[in-house]
Amino acid sequence: MLVSLKWLNEYVKVDDLDPQELANKITLHSVEVESVQKVSNATGIVVGYVEKKEQHPDADKLSVCQVNLGEEAVQIVCGADNVDVGQKVPVATNGAVLPGGFKIKKTKLRGQISNGMICSATELGIASSAIPEEVSGGIWILPEDAPVGEEGIAYLGFDDWIIELGLTPNRMDMLSMYGVANDVAAILNRKLEPIIKTDELTAGNSEFSIAIETKKCSAYLGKVVAGVKVESSDFALQMQLMATGNKPINNIVDLTNKIMLQTGLPIHAFDADKLPTKEIIVKEASGGETVVTLDGQERKLAAGDILITSGDQIIAIAGIMGTASSAVDKNTKNILFEGAIFDPTQIRKTAGRLNLRTNASARFEKGIHVERIFEASALIDKVFENAVNVKVGNFEAEKIEINITYSDVNSKLGTDFFLKDLGEIFDRLNLEYSSLNDQGYKYTVKPSTRMIDVRCTHDLIEEVARINGYSNIPAKLPTYMKTIGGMSVVQKAIRNLHKVARSAGLQNVVTYSLTHEDKLGRFLAYKEMKEQRVSLLMPLSLDHAHLRKSLIPGLLDVVCYNKARQIKDVFIYEIGTKHYKRLDYDKDDDRYFKYYDPDEKLYNEINLLSGVLTGELVASMWQGKIEKVDFYHVKGIVDALIGVLDLGFEARYSRLSEEEYADFHPGQTARITVDGRVVGVVGKLHPNTKNEYDLNDTFAFELDLDALFDLDDRRLGYHPVPVNYQPISKYPGISFDIAITADEALLVSRLVDTIKKAGGKILKSVEVFDIYTGDGVKKGKKSVAINLYYQDVEKTLTETQVNPVHEKVLAMLEKEHGAVLRT
Repeated sequence: MLVSLKWLNEYVKVDDLDPQELANKITLHSVEVESVQKVSNATGIVVGYVEKKEQHPDADKLSVCQVNLGEEAVQIVCGADNVDVGQKVPVATNGAVLPGGFKIKKTKLRGQISNGMICSATELGIASSAIPEEVSGGIWILPEDAPVGEEGIAYLGFDDWIIELGLTPNRMDMLSMYGVANDVAAILNRKLEPIIKTDELTAGNSEFSIAIETKKCSAYLGKVVAGVKVESSDFALQMQLMATGNKPINNIVDLTNKIMLQTGLPIHAFDADKLPTKEIIVKEASGGETVVTLDGQERKLAAGDILITSGDQIIAIAGIMGTASSAVDKNTKNILFEGAIFDPTQIRKTAGRLNLRTNASARFEKGIHVERIFEASALIDKVFENAVNVKVGNFEAEKIEINITYSDVNSKLGTDFFLKDLGEIFDRLNLEYSSLNDQGYKYTVKPSTRMIDVRCTHDLIEEVARINGYSNIPAKLPTYMKTIGGMSVVQKAIRNLHKVARSAGLQNVVTYSLTHEDKLGRFLAYKEMKEQRVSLLMPLSLDHAHLRKSLIPGLLDVVCYNKARQIKDVFIYEIGTKHYKRLDYDKDDDRYFKYYDPDEKLYNEINLLSGVLTGELVASMWQGKIEKVDFYHVKGIVDALIGVLDLGFEARYSRLSEEEYADFHPGQTARITVDGRVVGVVGKLHPNTKNEYDLNDTFAFELDLDALFDLDDRRLGYHPVPVNYQPISKYPGISFDIAITADEALLVSRLVDTIKKAGGKILKSVEVFDIYTGDGVKKGKKSVAINLYYQDVEKTLTETQVNPVHEKVLAMLEKEHGAVLRT
C-alpha cells in the first residue's frame, strides 16, 4: 500500500511531521514501513510555455524552441516529436538535477545553444506503469491553465512523500487511505476527519435487477448512472493517482480507483449498454468456462469461481477483474457501478490459480466489511446525483460486543492500566464503548468495522498494546504465568550434542528440507523406503519437490559447493528432520520398525544427527605429518555423541548385509546399534557414490535421535548425572602388553569387555594396538595385542597385588572365549 502524505493530511494532520518520523511511529505501533520517498526527487523544474519552434538547421530530428519560463525566455533544443508552439511543459532549467543524479547544464547540440531540457513524465521519475497513455509518448504537455514560471514539481503535486506499507494478512484496514488515517490518528492522538457515508441504501426505480445464486456473495449493490460522458479526469485527480502508482485511464475508471484507495472497497464499472440483459446474476462457475479479461488474456475457470453474469455472458470474474466485453470506453453513455462483498477464501484461490492478482483481489482476499459499501455509495452519489441503487443481500453488519476489564489487560501485558486509561485508548481508536455498571470495573466495546480481525478480548488487548506502544510495556512476566522456564530433557540433550560435535571440529550447517526425487532413495537402509515419500502438491521446482529422507545428500551438496571453491577439508554436521509417509508394515519387522506409526498418522518425521567429513585433519605444511580422516576418527566422534546422552548402553558396530546402505562402502561401513536397536550408520562412501559427487575419500554418519531417546519403547532420553571429580593418581602404575590367540571371527570388543569386567577397579585402561593373522598363527585364528594399565589412586601397586588380577583376566579370556596367550 502506497500512502500519499498529502492525501492522508486531508483526514488527519501530518504535514507538521517529518515523513521519516511518521514512518517510525507507524512501524512501532502498527505495521512495517518498507520505504519512505518523494514522488519525484527532481529539482529545478519550472512550468514553461513554448513560444516559438524552428527546425534545427543541422539535425532533422531536433527542434530549436524558445521557451518562456516566466521571468525570462530561453532557447532549448528538443528532440521530442510532439513538442509544439503554445504548449505548457515542464522544463528542467540549468542546474536542475533529475532523478538518478543527471544534472542539467548549458550545452551545445549540433551547434545550437540549449539552456535546459523539456521533460517527459518518465524523466521526472514517474514509473511508466503510472503514466497515462496520452502522456507516455514524448514530452509532458501540461493543462492550458498551468501557471508559467511556477515551480513544476509543486504544481504537479509531486513534492508529496509516499510511505510504502508492508501489510500482514490481518491488516485489511490499512489497504485504504481512510483506514491508514484511522490508525495514524490513534497513534498520534489527533483528530480524525469523518468520511462521508450513506445512512441507508434506498433502492430506486431501475430497469436493472440483481440476483445472487451463491453463498459466496453476501451483499451486492448496483448503482445505475445514465447520461455520462467518458473523458479525462480532472488534472488534480490524475496527479493524485499517479503519485500512488496508479495509471489514470478516464473519469469513470479513475473514480473507481479513487474510491477503492479511499475506502478499501474495490468498485467495478460496467458499460450498461453492452450487457446482454438488464439482469445481473452472481453465481459460481461450473468449471471449464473461458473468458477474456480486461488485460486481453483468455482465462479458464474452475468450478466454484465466483462470476458476475448477464444473460448467458460472463461480465466479470468477481472480485478480481472484469471482462473486455463490458468494458467502459469513450463511447459509453450509461454505467452500472458494482459494490459487493465476496468470500475471501474463494477470491484468494481463484486469483492464485489464474495467477491474476489485482488491486481488487488483494483487498477482497483479506476480507471487507459491508459498511465500506455505504461509504463507496456516498462517494459515487457525490459525483453523480442521478445514481439509482439496485441492491440484494444482507447489508446488516454483524453485531460484536467485547467485554474487557483493566485486569484482563494488565494480567496479559504486565501493565498498570486502569479503566480510564483504556477509555482514552478506545477514544483514540474511535471505538464505541460503555461501562457495564455504575462501578465501572468493566467496559463493553464495539469494535470498529475497519478492525475485522478484532473479535474477542485478546484481539482488543493487542490493539491496546500497540496503540499504547510496545516499547512502553514493562519488561516483566504477566501475572497469570505460573510456569517456570527451562529446557526440556530433549532440548538439553540436543544442546549437548551440538557441544560435542563442535568440540570434535565439526561445523554446524543447515540444508534444505526439500529435495529432488533422485535423492530420495539415497543413503537409506533399504531402497524401497524411498516410496514412503512426502511430496508437495505445487513445488516451485523439481529440485525442491519432496521432503528429504536423509540429511546426508544435502551435506554432500555442501561439501561439493566448498570443493568447487578450493576448500577441500570439510567437516560438517546437521541436526534436522526427515519425513516419511506411514506404511502398514508389521511393527515387529526390524527393517521397518521406525516407519510404523501406532497412532496411524498420515505423515511422521524423525530427528536425525548427520555428519560428513573429508580431507586432512591437520594442514600438511612443509615436512608436516599428513593425517587424513578415516573410519576410526569418524567412529570416535559417533561414540562421543552417543556417550554424552548417558543412555546406559554403549554403541555397538556390526557389518552391513549386502542389501543395506548401497551408497556406502560395504567393507568400511558399520551399522550402529544401542541395546540391540539399530540407531544409525557410519562409514565411507561407496566408490561409485564418491565418483558421482566427484569427491575424494569421504566419510559420513547418520544417527536416529528419536531411536536414541526412545529405545525399545523405554523412555531413556537424556539423564544428566552429577559430575564426580576424579583426582589424577600421583602413584605409578604397571603396564602389561599381552598377545592372545582367539578365533578370527570373534569380535575384539568382546575381548575388551571381558578384560574390563575381570580387571576390577585397579584396571584403568585397555588398548588394542595390533591384530595379526598369517605365519605363526593357526588358520582360523588371529593374534590380538593388547595393553593393560593398572593403577591405584591411594598407593603404589606391587606385583603381588597386580599379578592375581592379571591372572584372573587371562583365565576369564580363556574360559569365555577360548583365548590364550600366544606362544
